Amino acid sequence: MPHLFRTTDGVEWRPGRPFPVTLPDGVIVEATWAGCAQYEKLDWWLKQPGNQLAQSAPVAAIAIKAEDTGELRWGDAPPDAHLLFVLEPAREAKAGGTYRLGKMVTIAATPEQFAWFRDERFASLAKFSPSGEVEIIPPLLPPIAPAAPASPIQGELF
Repeated sequence: MPHLFRTTDGVEWRPGRPFPVTLPDGVIVEATWAGCAQYEKLDWWLKQPGNQLAQSAPVAAIAIKAEDTGELRWGDAPPDAHLLFVLEPAREAKAGGTYRLGKMVTIAATPEQFAWFRDERFASLAKFSPSGEVEIIPPLLPPIAPAAPASPIQGELF
């Protein structure tokens, strides 16, 4: 699953940090990134009372920590791509005020994404049309994953 993203203005965003998102009607609200929601279950997420779909500002890149090594790898996003988030209803903060949790919408990784990021999930890239409909944006191909180094040939033991 994605662990960081960079917007086109160069700002890096990570879970737990509030950031602006836009609702389909153009209203901008603040969300706190808190986990993911699978695209395959999006209908279920959006049927939950008070949940709404929102999009991030345009993104330039997405970073994922490999499941096997924890290595952070970046991949570029296509032009005008946004990330989708499921916003949960407002909650009361302990210090007063309210906040809304946002679950990043993810999709199954393609074989090329899995080879590069070494993770089974990738961010769903999209944008809202002027009428508020979701337009899916195909991801760019990630860099080619380096081949595993060949094992050194063992010399004679004796």
